[in-house]
Amino acid sequence: MRLFGWRDVPAAGGGYHFTDRVRRTLSFAREEANRLRHAYVGTEHILLGLARDKAGEAARLLQALGVDLDAVRSAVATQCPPGAGARPSRPDLPYTSRAKKVLELAMTAARDLDHDHVGTEHLLLGLLREEKGVGARVLREQAVTAERVRSLIRGEEPAAAARPGRFRIEIDDGSEKSIYEQIVAQVQEAIATGRLKPGERVPTVRQLADELDIAPGTVARSYGELERLGAVVTDGARGTRIAERERPAMPDGERPETLVGLLRPVVVAGFHLGANAAELRQALEEAMKGIFGKRDVA
Repeated sequence: MRLFGWRDVPAAGGGYHFTDRVRRTLSFAREEANRLRHAYVGTEHILLGLARDKAGEAARLLQALGVDLDAVRSAVATQCPPGAGARPSRPDLPYTSRAKKVLELAMTAARDLDHDHVGTEHLLLGLLREEKGVGARVLREQAVTAERVRSLIRGEEPAAAARPGRFRIEIDDGSEKSIYEQIVAQVQEAIATGRLKPGERVPTVRQLADELDIAPGTVARSYGELERLGAVVTDGARGTRIAERERPAMPDGERPETLVGLLRPVVVAGFHLGANAAELRQALEEAMKGIFGKRDVA
């Protein structure tokens, strides 16, 4: 199949056709390639085209999975810097072999879903199924997989904001702790209980600030403290993820004294509530559930 520009994209065989949005996305991809002074249209440019059309189905799916489209664009820019020389500004930039494969896989995805058209959602699946291109790599860094996209298309997986079991930060306006402290504490607890796993992405500063309706500076300060504590790692434009490392080891001689210092205020508070030693021990065992295994607690 000869693919040199979006105008040349044929109607897919077997009753399939490329929607106007797909053609628009491929037009955007060509423009992005020209803007970056690249003499070809690759998977990275197709991804940029999908992210640029924020009203398209692919962009909606990505946002439903918690992906920041601006972060996607930044990640592509980091991995594919502009070329040298003047902009080609050609309407017939050749597609790379990987980009051609993406279109073929998009048609396959539409057929697998029993759809009679090829839309931007199928183009997104094509990028993911191609696997080796820059487009797929950037999407994987955002924790986007073909399985998750396909499940979302079929209605089997709710959007990220409503997915059961997804970690969410809840701000208690009546708490004595500041919002900054609440964010830090809840992320630390989620890591300890396994609700946030190493390598998992957390919302961007802007996403979390919008979700909680708070100042972005508060979120940025919280993430900075979590990074200082070794709980998260920031990868520039790729966002912030849970750190992949073991809990920091403390010398055996220091640990008991430190633990007593941490638990003493809790014991004092329990005493003033009227609790006895047995109740405090039981409460401590309950508090350890989900963090330590039964063998460790025993």
